[in-house]
Amino acid sequence: MNPDFAMALVGAEAVVADPLKLPSGRLMAAEPPGHFPAGEVARWAFAETVPPGEYPVEVLRGRGVVIAARVIVRSEPVYEWRPAHVTGQPDWEHCFFPVDGGTASFGSVEVFESLTDPDTIDDLVTDFSFGFGEPYITYADEDRGLNLVGFHLGGDGRFETWIGYTATGEVACFLTDYGNLADPDR
Repeated sequence: MNPDFAMALVGAEAVVADPLKLPSGRLMAAEPPGHFPAGEVARWAFAETVPPGEYPVEVLRGRGVVIAARVIVRSEPVYEWRPAHVTGQPDWEHCFFPVDGGTASFGSVEVFESLTDPDTIDDLVTDFSFGFGEPYITYADEDRGLNLVGFHLGGDGRFETWIGYTATGEVACFLTDYGNLADPDR
């Protein structure tokens, strides 16, 4: 990550979104609904896990667009940033996820697994078809106790997630850069 990314945050607005439910502590960043094959969703989850629970999500907007989003695991300062990896991915390889519908999200393995069902996908599409213009949209599967927090990006691309670690090596947050932190002139 560009060490000068703080410049991209000048004038940015931080919006607190709904908390994200991580029943297994396994997080994913993907375009919703993901279109992952049933039973194979977990292979796209980040290798770094956190204790199961609910975690705050923060959306950063600058110049009217979402520039980044993060899942806050600890409120301690970030001492070091490292690229997130999926299970089995080499440490030297960076992990990007594609977006071709202008929307990205954070969710658990469980919520993306539920989105392999066509009826559940219809529910998500209905939830996400309202509220554009807002910095985030939440899809909730009340029956399963799952949710997904999505962000309308206004464009497509390939996006990378970073993990911020505390001075003691604990996960502080997961942050996805939507192209404006690494290159603030975009």
